[in-house]
Amino acid sequence: GVLGVVGGAGVGAVAVLTVVPLASFWLIGGSALAGAAAAATLVFGLAARRGLEQNRLVLIGIGVQAGGGAFVSLLIVLTDPYNATKALAWLGGSTYGRTFPELVPVLVAFAVALPVLAVMRRDLDLIGLDGDTPRLLGVRLGATRLALLSIAVVLTAGAVAAVGVIGFVGLVAPHAARALVGRRHVRVVPVSALLGALLVVVSDTVGRTVIAPAQIPVGLLTAVIGAPYFIWLLWRSRGDA
Repeated sequence: GVLGVVGGAGVGAVAVLTVVPLASFWLIGGSALAGAAAAATLVFGLAARRGLEQNRLVLIGIGVQAGGGAFVSLLIVLTDPYNATKALAWLGGSTYGRTFPELVPVLVAFAVALPVLAVMRRDLDLIGLDGDTPRLLGVRLGATRLALLSIAVVLTAGAVAAVGVIGFVGLVAPHAARALVGRRHVRVVPVSALLGALLVVVSDTVGRTVIAPAQIPVGLLTAVIGAPYFIWLLWRSRGDA
């Protein structure tokens, strides 16, 4: 979300849902991937002028995310109620009706990301220290950041294309993983994936049972869990400062 990727994916998917009423899963997913790629290109292009500085990247990403959200709202307002309902259901995120073929975007994202992360695990640890130490140890900071951010975009776009927008998982899971296993990314990355999957499964189960036979979108429940946790993290970091 903070990189604007989710907002771009939302624009791509909702544009198809509102223009092509009988759009297939693959068309919606492909449009979401295209929107995510366009948003990432815009964010990286604007942030690259100063070497992909973290603060600048996040600020631009939040701006792109907000712009994407506004455009999605406009599309929903302008379309008919039937298409608006479908768009809102997709934006809420759901695993309902998903079958193995529809998980292909996620599997492709993992196939691309895992080998790269395995090779760059040392660089991940060094970048987390400061700006000078990686350079002294021979890490090309700009290129490494771009590669790692590109992997984050691929993983996010694959997940959004498969199940829609499920927020706060990428914020909650890594922080919880660091609290459990420390800051070494060789442990943090797999534990983050497991905790994120657990959060989605638990939220999905609760959403299917609380008001059965109706269902609460899993994205709403992860937001209910994730937003207070994120606020607590901000409060704790303020206290540490």
